[in-house]
Amino acid sequence: MKNNKNFKKEKILVKSVEQAKTALHMLLQNSKKNLENGISELLDKLKNPILDLLLDRYPDLLQEYDLEELLSGDLEIIDSETQDVKTAGLLSCLQLLIHFCYELKENPNPNDKRFDSLRYILKSITCSEFVHELLYVVISLVGTDYYQKFQQRIQNLNFDSESAIELESDPELHEHIDLMTWFALVRLFLESVYTYFNSPDKNFKNTTW
Repeated sequence: MKNNKNFKKEKILVKSVEQAKTALHMLLQNSKKNLENGISELLDKLKNPILDLLLDRYPDLLQEYDLEELLSGDLEIIDSETQDVKTAGLLSCLQLLIHFCYELKENPNPNDKRFDSLRYILKSITCSEFVHELLYVVISLVGTDYYQKFQQRIQNLNFDSESAIELESDPELHEHIDLMTWFALVRLFLESVYTYFNSPDKNFKNTTW
């Protein structure tokens, strides 16, 4: 992602395996549909037919290129912008991580090859890069002015139900508030997945949450 003064380094939300386990349990139980539906809503708002086509082609692209190469932002594919190739990779990986985590939660199996696929994604891009690149896509849609206003509004909120209602009713934020809420959930999900599955102290093929 290009350096941009509008992106500030965010504090890490998930700092332990136990926190990650709790967050994943909550997200996969209550917010799985929100995470998945948010991807569709983002694509609808982006209105990018090339990106839609790349997503449809992604299984074939994975046969031709390494995932790390697809996520690099440097890969040139005919009739596609390099940023679109990267965005398609990010959203495809996010969809797969949601699917893998949910399936592994519901049907834990020590020999499930989805563990290997999940780890392959985690090794292909760091958590911070994943989050920041998705944020870049979100800001490209909502605009830097909106994002800065959103950041200013949430700095002093208590994140209770009253604050949530206050944000939703803010006329300056209303247009994209659902997208920003989705991104917050995605960030929590990604930090939890990376923390949980990258821990050297666990044998996750025998662990559920």
